[in-house]
Amino acid sequence: MTGLFGSLNTATSGLRAQQTALQTTSHNLSNANTDGYSRQRVTMNAAMPQDVAGVGYVGTGVQISGVTRITDDYVTTQLQNEEASLSRYTQKSDVLGQLEAIYNEPSETGLSKQLSEFFVSWSNLASNPELATSKTMVVRQSETFLDRMNHMGNQMEGLAQDTVREIEKDVLDFNSTAEQLHGLNKQIFNATVKGQSPNDLLDQQDRLIGKLTELAGVDVRRDGTGRAFITLDGNDVVTENSLGQLTSDSEGQVSIVSEEGTEEAVTLNKGSMKGLQEALDVVNEKRADLDTFAFNLATAVNTIHTDGGESDLAFFNIGSGENAAQSISVNQQLVDDPTKLHAGRSLANDVAGDGSRAKAIADLQNTSLGTDAGEWNYSKDTMSFENDPEGSSLFNHYNEMVTDMGIIKQQSDNMVANQTDLVALLEQRRESMSGVDINEEVVNMIRYQSAFQANSRVISVVSEMLDTLINRTGV
Repeated sequence: MTGLFGSLNTATSGLRAQQTALQTTSHNLSNANTDGYSRQRVTMNAAMPQDVAGVGYVGTGVQISGVTRITDDYVTTQLQNEEASLSRYTQKSDVLGQLEAIYNEPSETGLSKQLSEFFVSWSNLASNPELATSKTMVVRQSETFLDRMNHMGNQMEGLAQDTVREIEKDVLDFNSTAEQLHGLNKQIFNATVKGQSPNDLLDQQDRLIGKLTELAGVDVRRDGTGRAFITLDGNDVVTENSLGQLTSDSEGQVSIVSEEGTEEAVTLNKGSMKGLQEALDVVNEKRADLDTFAFNLATAVNTIHTDGGESDLAFFNIGSGENAAQSISVNQQLVDDPTKLHAGRSLANDVAGDGSRAKAIADLQNTSLGTDAGEWNYSKDTMSFENDPEGSSLFNHYNEMVTDMGIIKQQSDNMVANQTDLVALLEQRRESMSGVDINEEVVNMIRYQSAFQANSRVISVVSEMLDTLINRTGV
C-alpha cells in the first residue's frame, strides 16, 4: 500500500516495534539482579517492500523477527561443569574439616596428649611400683585416655552417618529438580512448536540443569525444540517420555531406578554427591585406622600385662575387637581395685619394688610393631616384642594418621581454592555476555523512546494531511 495510508501503516509498524523493544528493555532492567537471567534483544528487520510501477521498491516499515536470548552455550556448559567440580571439592573439604576437628591435633585435649600421659603413668609406676597411688593413676589415666578415644570413635561414626544422610538429601533434591525439568521440557516444547521463543523458560531450564550438575555431574543433550534430556553414567534420567529416580543405600552408593522398576548402580564423577562419597571413604578409612590403633594398643598392653596369657587379668576389655576405638574399656576388676595391677615380673605381685613389667609396657611407645597383631613375636624373658623394621611405634602410628589427615585436607582445600578461581572467571565471562548492563539498557531505552516519538510524529503529520485531503479539498 502506498500513499498516505501506506505511510500511516509504516509509522504504525514502527510504533509497535519500538513499543516491543521498550517492553523488552524494561524486562531486562527488572531482572538485572535475577540469578541466571540472560538479557534479551528484539531483532528487527525491514518489512517486505512494495514494488511501485515507475517508482521501484517502496519501504513498508519494520517487522519483528524475534526476541533473542543473548547466551553463549559453550560458556554456560563449561560453567556448569566446573561448578559441579567445585561442589564436589567443597563438600569433600567441609566433611574433612569436621573430621580434622575430631582429631583436634595438636592440642592439650587431643588423643596424642592423652596417649603420652598414658605411657607416662606406666613409667611412673615402674619407678614406684610399691605405691598404690601409682597404680591408681595408671587406671585413672587409662580411663581418661579411653574416654577420649571412645569419643573420637563415636564422633567418626556420627560423621559417617551424617554424610550418608547428606547424600540421601542430595538424592531427594536431585529427584525433585529432575521432575521440575521434565515438566519444563513440556512447556518449552509447546511454546517452540507454536513458533514462540520461550526465553525465560530456557533460563529456568539452565538453572535446573546447573543444579542437577552441581549435585551429580550429569550429561545433557538437547533436541531441536529446546528440550534438555539428562543422563547419568550412561543411564537415562530425564527423557522425552520417562523420568528416572535416584536412590541411595546405607553405604552412600547411588543408583538409578527407571520407571519400569529396574535399578542400576551409577559411578559419579562430579557434583556434591561425589564429594560426599569421597569424604565418606576417608572417614571410614580413618575409623578403621583408629580401630586398628586401639586394638593394637590394647592387645600389646594385655599381652605384657598377662605375660602372653599366663594371667587371666587383662588390663583392657577388648571384646570381639569390632569398633575397637568405641568399645575398649579398662578391666572393671582393676577399676574396682587398682592394686591388682601387675607391675613386676611376678604376676602374683609378691616381689616388692619390682616395676619391670610396668616399664615394659611404658617402653611400648617406642617399640616398632606391625599392623597385624597376629604376627607379633612376644618374648616372656624380656617381656617385650620383637621390633618390626617395616612397622611403626604406637606413637608413630597415631601421628601418621594425623599427618595423613592433614595432607588430605590440605589437598582438598587447594582444589577448592583453584576451582573457585576458575568458576569466578567463567562467571565473569558469562556475565559479560548474558548479564544485564543497566547503562546499556538505559541508552537503548532512550533510543527506542526517541524512535517511538518520531513514529508518533509521523502518524500525527499523516493525520493532518489526511484531514486536509478529506475535509478541505472535497475529495
